[in-house]
Amino acid sequence: MPHAKDPTIPHIRSAHEQPAPLTPRSTGLTQRQVTWMAVAAGVSVANVYYLQPLLRPLAASFAVSGSRAGLLPMITMVGYAAGLLLVVPALERTGLRRLMAWLNGGRLVALMMAAASADYYVFAAASALLGATSVLAQILMPAAASLAAPGTTGRTTAGITAGLFGGIVGARVLAGALGGVLGWRSVYVLSALLTVLMHWTLKQLPEPPVHRGLSYRMLLSSLVPLMRNERGLRRAAGAAAAGFAAFNIFWTAVTLYVTGPAHHWTTAGAGVLGLVGIVGTGTVLAVGRHLDQGRHRILAVGASATMALSLVIAGLGGTSVTALVLGALLLDSGARVSNVANQAHALRQKPAARARLNTLYMTTYFAAGSVGSALGALLFEQSGWLTTSLVAAALAALGATRALKA
Repeated sequence: MPHAKDPTIPHIRSAHEQPAPLTPRSTGLTQRQVTWMAVAAGVSVANVYYLQPLLRPLAASFAVSGSRAGLLPMITMVGYAAGLLLVVPALERTGLRRLMAWLNGGRLVALMMAAASADYYVFAAASALLGATSVLAQILMPAAASLAAPGTTGRTTAGITAGLFGGIVGARVLAGALGGVLGWRSVYVLSALLTVLMHWTLKQLPEPPVHRGLSYRMLLSSLVPLMRNERGLRRAAGAAAAGFAAFNIFWTAVTLYVTGPAHHWTTAGAGVLGLVGIVGTGTVLAVGRHLDQGRHRILAVGASATMALSLVIAGLGGTSVTALVLGALLLDSGARVSNVANQAHALRQKPAARARLNTLYMTTYFAAGSVGSALGALLFEQSGWLTTSLVAAALAALGATRALKA
């Protein structure tokens, strides 16, 4: 009896009705290549997070309210989600090096637009383009998973995830410090220089397997069936998305909180708060081997629970700087472990379609994050710090319940 057609893999017609073969697999990745991929992932994703400590200077520069400036991180993340949905699947057909060249070129255009912007709407458009072209980390992740030696996928992806989250930490600190001294435009000029450097560094990476016979339309049309049929993917993405929404509620609101009348911190001080993420980045590296041993569920549940606890601590701590720093530290650590555990589980569901799995996982993840960014600013301005923190804690707790079922 013939096997039923897998609806997540597009049908490819040929003379003998056989799918076009994959390109040969590369001999693998060296540790040096993994390290540079991790650095490049951080440099790329940092562009999504430079805005958070710059909200007040941007509001002043464009003469808009804090809540309107607070929409800019959401706009950037919407652009990022669009890039995940429309660009990342092309990896399986286009190849790694060509797709990197397109993304880096587009990102340079967006960075120059942002640096030169004199109008809120021009900057918002640049932010959307910047988000869409900053998905390099999500190209590198499935590529590395495909190229990693057997039994090392968890450690390899954990290393790149550590670089990605290191970029998030560095973005907040760098944007806060550099923006406070040289102005917010200098942040985007520096990012353009780093983009050029990373492009030249990664030009010689090996190519992962490529489906030459799949059209771009076929890849996109397979996304909905893939999400519908892969229950493990749906549950992992849902658990991570709830936590990431909570994470972005906190980091958008906390900038307005600490630079406002409750604390009177400077923009640079708000950026330095992001240094707590160094601990979380180290935590991700430590859990890689546990992922290779199949312990994703306990890691994901524990991480989400830690995030919920951290937000309760930060919210109930009042104006205590100790409670705020402790909450931020636990939140960052939990968010990093939650993402790497859920993402590793999602990418295992169908190894031949890792780029598309990553597209669906990360589109869900960043769509939730964009909502969290907008909600953080609105909740804080309307209801204050305590309510904002407790809403975020409830979302993190929801992520823990979803992770239990993944």
